[in-house]
Amino acid sequence: MEKNKSDNLKITAVLYVLMFVYAVFTTMTGTQMIILVREFGIELAQGGIFAVIINTGCIVGILLSALFIDRFDSRHLVLVSYFLLGLLLTAIKFSQSYYSFLLLLLWIGVSMKFLDASLNASISRLNTVNSGFYMNLLHCSFGIGAFAGPLFTTVLMENGTAWRDTYFYLGIICIVTGLAYFAVQKGYAAEEPERTGNNGKGGSVICLRAFCLMGILLFYCGHQMGINSWLPAYMQETLHLTPAAANLSVSAFWIGLIFSRLISAVLTRYTSEERILKAGLLAGTASLAAGIMSGMPAVTVIGVTGAGLLSGACIPLVLTIGYGWFPAALGKISTLLFLCIAGGAVIFPWLMGISISSFGLFGAMMLDVLCLAAAAAAALILLPARKT
Repeated sequence: MEKNKSDNLKITAVLYVLMFVYAVFTTMTGTQMIILVREFGIELAQGGIFAVIINTGCIVGILLSALFIDRFDSRHLVLVSYFLLGLLLTAIKFSQSYYSFLLLLLWIGVSMKFLDASLNASISRLNTVNSGFYMNLLHCSFGIGAFAGPLFTTVLMENGTAWRDTYFYLGIICIVTGLAYFAVQKGYAAEEPERTGNNGKGGSVICLRAFCLMGILLFYCGHQMGINSWLPAYMQETLHLTPAAANLSVSAFWIGLIFSRLISAVLTRYTSEERILKAGLLAGTASLAAGIMSGMPAVTVIGVTGAGLLSGACIPLVLTIGYGWFPAALGKISTLLFLCIAGGAVIFPWLMGISISSFGLFGAMMLDVLCLAAAAAAALILLPARKT
C-alpha cells in the first residue's frame, strides 16, 4: 500500500511538470502578437485568428478525449498527446508560410486539450483521497506555466532568438520531460477501469444549473484568453510600453491567478465554492474595469493583476461545483464544461479582434471587461446560493 502511494506521488509530481510545460505555450502567441502580424503581413484586427485556430483545435481535442479517456489508461494518453505536442512545437521552426503555421496551431490545439483532459483524469484516478487538493495543485501548475510563458519568450527574443526558435526550444523541453515521465510511470500498475452504473454514465445534465455553469465558463474563458491575446498589444500600441514591459503585464495577471487558486483552496474549507465564485467574479470585474478605463500603464497592470487575484480561481471552482452537482454524470458535465472553456476562448478573442477596426485596442479591452462582467452576472443571478 505504501509503495503504491509512493509510486502515485512520483507520477503525480511529474504530471505537474508536464502541465507546467504545456501551459508555457498558452501565453506565447499573445505575447508575440505584434511580431506575428508583421511577419505574416496581416492587419492587427486579424490577429485574433491565432487564438481562434488554437481553440478550434482544442474543441476537437475535447471531443476526441471523450471517446478515449474511459477506454484507455489515461497515463498512456498523456504520453502520446504530450509527445505529439512537443513534435508539433518543434515543427513551427520549419513552417515558412502563414497557412502552414495556422495548420500547426490547429493540431497543437487538438493535442493541448487532449493532453489537458488526460492530465485531469490521471490526477483524479491516481489520487482518489483528497483529490480536490491535488487537482488544485494541477491548476496552479498550469497558472505558473502560463505566467512563465511571456518571460520565456521575452528572455529568448531579447537575446537574439528568432520567434520560431522559441517554439522549437519549448518543443525540445516537451520531448525531454516526456521521456522523464515515460521512465517514471513505466512498469507501474495500470489504472483500474472506470466504474459505470450510477457513477458516471447515468443522470441528466440538461438543466438550468448546468447552463449557468456553462455560461460562467464561456464568458470567463473569453476574458482570460482576451488578456492573453490582446493585452500585450494594447500595452504596446495604446499605452506605449516596450515589448518586454507589455509582455510582463500578462505575467502579472497570471501571478494573481496563481495566488487566487492557492487562496481559494484554503477558503473552500470555511465557505462554499458558490460564495467564493460570486464574490471573486464581482470584485475581479471592478478591478479590471478600473485598470483598463484608467488609461495609465501602472494602474492598468494593477487592475489586471487584481482581476487575476480575485477571479482567477473561476475554472477550478466551477469544475468543483459541477462535479458536486452531477456525481452520476461526470463524463457528460466534464465534456460540456470543457467545451465552454474552449468555446469562450475561440469566440471572444475573435470578436475583440474585429472590434479593433471600429473601436481600437481600447475597445477590445473593454469587451474583455464585459466578458468578465457577464460571467459575474451569470453567477450572481443564476447560481444557487448552496449546493443542492
